[in-house]
Amino acid sequence: MFKHAITVLALIILTTSSTAASIDSSIEKENFFNEDSGMSGFSKIYVDGFGVNSNGFKLILRTYERHAETSFKPFLADIEYILMAQGQVVYSKRVEQIPLSVGSEGNIILNHQGNVALEGGKNYTGMAKVYLYREGKPEYYLTTSSNFTARNDAEITEVYGDGIGASATIKSMSMVPLDAKIIFTLKQGGKIVETREIAAPSIMSNDKEKTINILWTGNLGEGTYIVSVSLNGKDLTVNYDKIFTVDKRTSAKTPEATNQSGKSGDSSYSTPGFTVIIPVLAILALVLIYKRRG
Repeated sequence: MFKHAITVLALIILTTSSTAASIDSSIEKENFFNEDSGMSGFSKIYVDGFGVNSNGFKLILRTYERHAETSFKPFLADIEYILMAQGQVVYSKRVEQIPLSVGSEGNIILNHQGNVALEGGKNYTGMAKVYLYREGKPEYYLTTSSNFTARNDAEITEVYGDGIGASATIKSMSMVPLDAKIIFTLKQGGKIVETREIAAPSIMSNDKEKTINILWTGNLGEGTYIVSVSLNGKDLTVNYDKIFTVDKRTSAKTPEATNQSGKSGDSSYSTPGFTVIIPVLAILALVLIYKRRG
């Protein structure tokens, strides 16, 4: 009986020790990225979305547990953006010490543009490596990746037209140099009056938008017109229409010469006051001549 009691007591002690060790291990794992071990919270993130295309990277991080509705404390992270083509790294940039604080919904959206020209139609792989800080030093946490094919992408932001010509402002949204043409079509009453074609500016998304101007063959007459601008390239078609009105032009009148009475007439009439000035000048000249002789 005594031996049985000792055996039961030993089993209880072993079970208690095992449970305590398991709890300690769990706490240590949860606090792995906790800067302050005295806090019960811990740093943890999830990738809710990642995309990369010809215009750059977009990374969506979540800093809370969706099911448990538990938010984690703010922390710092490094994000390394990598672009590869055929196994070769063509772009790499590490953005350091990004503050990841909890937003209204616990999501952080990070955008990044790689300033390297891409080749249209070529396949690329984009990656984002996340490093979380522990004791002031970044440690690797996770990697996410996505594939894409580089393409032209641009938009027409503004169109202007008048009786002399038209203009279109182009903005690129791709790191593939823009290879396209701009077609201006002038219409009135449903009929095409004139069509002009010009090459689009070779710009990328890290360039400023550019404005292209054209002149009509001749000045337009009075009326209402529509200028349709089309930006056409490989895998790219953008249209923008603008209506404008040409007002009636007034002819410039040539001012007529006036006589001394202020009435319109022959321009041979003397300028007012000029007949008085001539005798005065003659008298002054005579006085000067007389003084010199004296």
